[in-house]
Amino acid sequence: MGFPRRLFIYFLLLLIPIFYRWKWNDNTVFVSSDPEIKYYQVIQSLEGGSAWECYFPAKDLGFDVSMIPFGYPWAFFLKDGNCVFQYPVLFTWIQKLIITISSKKWITYIPLLFFFFNFYLLDRILGRYEKRGYLLLISVVFIQFLTPVFLSALDYSELTLTNFFFLSAILSFLEFQKEKGFRYGILLAVSVIFNFQLRPESTIALIFFLGIAFSLEKDKWMLTKNLIPYIILSFGLQLAFFLWNHQTYGHILGMRGLNTVTDMGSGAIQRQLVKEWVADLWGNEFKIGIFKGYPVLFLGLIALWWERKSEIFPFLLSGLLFVFLLPILSPYRAGVDIFGMRYYESGVYLLMMGVFLSLSKRDASVSYFLILLPFVYFSYKSDSRAIKQWSSSAKLYHQVMKQIETLKPDLIVQRGLSLSYLVGDSYTKYPQVAVYSNEDWKKVETVLGNQKKRILYLEWEGNQLVNEEFPSAIWKAKFDINFELKPVRYKIQSEHSLAHFKGFLLEQHK
Repeated sequence: MGFPRRLFIYFLLLLIPIFYRWKWNDNTVFVSSDPEIKYYQVIQSLEGGSAWECYFPAKDLGFDVSMIPFGYPWAFFLKDGNCVFQYPVLFTWIQKLIITISSKKWITYIPLLFFFFNFYLLDRILGRYEKRGYLLLISVVFIQFLTPVFLSALDYSELTLTNFFFLSAILSFLEFQKEKGFRYGILLAVSVIFNFQLRPESTIALIFFLGIAFSLEKDKWMLTKNLIPYIILSFGLQLAFFLWNHQTYGHILGMRGLNTVTDMGSGAIQRQLVKEWVADLWGNEFKIGIFKGYPVLFLGLIALWWERKSEIFPFLLSGLLFVFLLPILSPYRAGVDIFGMRYYESGVYLLMMGVFLSLSKRDASVSYFLILLPFVYFSYKSDSRAIKQWSSSAKLYHQVMKQIETLKPDLIVQRGLSLSYLVGDSYTKYPQVAVYSNEDWKKVETVLGNQKKRILYLEWEGNQLVNEEFPSAIWKAKFDINFELKPVRYKIQSEHSLAHFKGFLLEQHK
């Protein structure tokens, strides 16, 4: 089976995540939790603002950005008072570039574009070792659709773009070893640095792979000599990002670096390394665990023994090192249930490339399929679990959005930040602020003055957010808020139920 035919099959299979994104968007856009912040960054940039600054439409009504309805872990205030969003602006800039030649309605489909590019890159990498087309097809499709990698295709995030640069770095390094070509050196330098800007933990996997592959290189001096110009280019490019990050965020690693250093230095995030390690690999009450969710990864342990003297050994060893060490190396374990595995995708790519290349060397087609068959079931089951949860979330999300559209308030006021994960696209249509006490509510009334505004006040009694990932001080001050509203100039006109939120529509006394 030739590459054009494989590429056509990859395109047809891409219609699966496209269908789910279309279904969940439901003629508008479905973004909640982390994706909504990344969406706002693009909207802000398209409207002429800075991609890193907090998007706060309520400022046009006279509200100070201190009342923004977002906080940890999404929005932060720097020492100079500026409010910034946490996520990498490189993702925003690339999306803006694409949107300028297409349309704003395609924003949430952009990660799927890079998911498709990753089919090509993965096929090229595996094709350097395996020439049989049908085995390449099976390997690429399994890795893209039946591992945690598939979850990022369904989400609206920078992960598929991160994986694009990750795979580009691996491919360019392998090609450079062979050809020493200028284009591969440039691609390697740019890919490594862009990968680091998007998700630093992905670069850990890349360092593992490049380090192990380099250590097994026969002529290390010649390879180093040929790489020196591109190493210098990498340092220069990274230095430019360091300077920009420091000027913008006050830390050379940007907002994520500043946030991590602050949390770790203050002891705000308490680490329990053994429990975290077990939870990430095998699960607990909040997480499914990567090996339990996708048992096919166990094949990596077997293949490592088979290939300990093979050229694909770097894939297996670096992949396993990354998967087993990440719970200790990364200070954050964000993500509930099956969605806590997004940190692992780089290691999964490495490990699964090694596994499939190892299996293909066994050359017994029947055995090849029999080995994979039971793992297809478990992987499909985990993928289905994620799809069901996203479908349920999308249904809940659209219920809230439609009710807000029906009420058409002039301003939405949220009690605390526990509702912020489900603000979604309503934030681009209705100005919103957060209050933490009746004193804050009085500020809302003062700012509005005699303006005749209809206010939708939202609260969540006994919010069910998982608070393990929040520093206790922030949780108590910003999320665990339960005061009873006592309006002065406004009167409650009606009470509404928006999913599990309670809403009150208020109008000014006549």
